[in-house]
Amino acid sequence: MPTRRQFVLAAASLGPVALAACGVTGQQAGDTSAPPKIGTVATTLVWQAQLAPNALEQLPSFLTGWEQKYPKVKIEYLAGTGGDHDKIEKILTMAAAGTPVDVIGKLTFMQPLARPGAVRPLEPLIKRDKLDIAGYNAGWLKTFGTLDGKLYSLPWGLGGNSIAFIYSPAALAEVGLKAPSADWKNPWKWDEYREYSRRLTKQQGGAMQRAGTSGLGNQFFVIPMQFGGRWISDDMKSATCDSPQMIETYTRYTEMILKDRSTSMTPGAGLTGDNVAQFSAGQVALSYIGGWQMAKWTNPREYQVDYTIAPFPKATHSSPDMDTIQVAVGNNNKFPEESWAFAKWLLEDGRYANLEFRMPTHQKDAAVWAKTAFKEVPATAKSELLVESLKLAREQDPVRSHTKIADITKEVLNPFWTAVLSEKSNVKDALSEAKRQIQGILAT
Repeated sequence: MPTRRQFVLAAASLGPVALAACGVTGQQAGDTSAPPKIGTVATTLVWQAQLAPNALEQLPSFLTGWEQKYPKVKIEYLAGTGGDHDKIEKILTMAAAGTPVDVIGKLTFMQPLARPGAVRPLEPLIKRDKLDIAGYNAGWLKTFGTLDGKLYSLPWGLGGNSIAFIYSPAALAEVGLKAPSADWKNPWKWDEYREYSRRLTKQQGGAMQRAGTSGLGNQFFVIPMQFGGRWISDDMKSATCDSPQMIETYTRYTEMILKDRSTSMTPGAGLTGDNVAQFSAGQVALSYIGGWQMAKWTNPREYQVDYTIAPFPKATHSSPDMDTIQVAVGNNNKFPEESWAFAKWLLEDGRYANLEFRMPTHQKDAAVWAKTAFKEVPATAKSELLVESLKLAREQDPVRSHTKIADITKEVLNPFWTAVLSEKSNVKDALSEAKRQIQGILAT
């Protein structure tokens, strides 16, 4: 007898046909020429999310506004657990069983659900309801929510990776360095970043007292983004990690780590804690803000050392690495219009993002949110640069949305990084081997 996992994967691989047999695809109810009247029939919508404990405590009061507007439409919270792969498997299992999730609210890439037909295309509804999506980064709509030219989701909040670069003004002043450029159109350069990291590093008796930088975040995605490098091609068929851009990416980055010894990743640095803890303790002078860390970086009692936001150091590009968390409507559910209405309600004025204390993705909502979120943070932090960056952020490497990203990370990326940091392999040879391995995975 096939296992539950085998059934789900088989359904996903067969696409809409397999799920249609279980009642998952087909024409949706509702006229797309005009918004129908909703909320007249008693129903319960299943909303998949993964709320933090404090957000979960606020859930009853959060839903009050919805319940007042649509008293007959109740919301049932379905807690998502594990990583995206686990969430996708659960959602596909429910869809195949004829009990689709009505509103999906905690996934980064929607393609794994769109491909087998488990979520509904949104363009007809967006057009009908004249929903303003111009305030979203167009690259995000494409990268996170589009499959074969159709849009299946909208982003509600920032996830990872590095959404802002920051520096300590006090540390820079200590060594006589001027502030980096605050202009996204004319950002400071990678060579300047490297020189700043060198000069800000403090050694005493052979021990690192302060690293110049904690890096820019995820070494597999944030760093290549600044150099225009990618692990695989746009069509996801070819590994491209031996390109000149990728070789330059890791050559120049590892020079900072191993040659300059100016980073918290430098072997033997001996610094403890995450980037927030290191910055707060004065152990690093240049760092970053993770999208999941907003509660800490907007609370002076948490970060303790004043910081200022600046554009990312430019090699060939200067960009934050912003993942966005999506909201989508399940396909062929019993109340599609009510589900779409709830999805819009979550997005309205950054409501969902505010519940989770994440930065909204719509430019207008983000500007409003930042004024409140950063109210305790000195104006010298320049939070407006974070808001400006939403429209400038580059698209993600296609490998991020590949169905085998977990395998690629475990079997290729992690060993590649270990080999390079341990100097058991040089960058060019390690990337060549990574290409061979990734190509093998893509071919299976």
